[in-house]
Amino acid sequence: MIEEAPNVVTEDGLRSLLADGYLLEVVCKEGAEKRHNSWYGTWVARAVAEDGRADKMLVTSRSILKVREFKTIVGLVSFLAEMGCTSASIPLLEGGRERHAAPGRVAPPRTGPVLVKDS
Repeated sequence: MIEEAPNVVTEDGLRSLLADGYLLEVVCKEGAEKRHNSWYGTWVARAVAEDGRADKMLVTSRSILKVREFKTIVGLVSFLAEMGCTSASIPLLEGGRERHAAPGRVAPPRTGPVLVKDS
């Protein structure tokens, strides 16, 4: 099925891509808001090559191809930790993007906020 959907990846595939030097990019789809003592919003994750090309959206499974969404910052940070990230930078505004790298890379990656130009 990879030929049918080359631009998606599952959690296991994401771990492999991170080990191969990809970055994990968190994209804010719906701006965050604080309710009581928790933050809510909508974030998605994708694997991107360091040059920004060859991106792959994180999906729940290859057979269903539903994009995995995170609705709380706690859930997102837990996911980042499970992927091997040692820090978490979360975009709070819609359209914001932050890149994370798994530890153990040879060269330090360019992580942090990503400038996105309107086309």
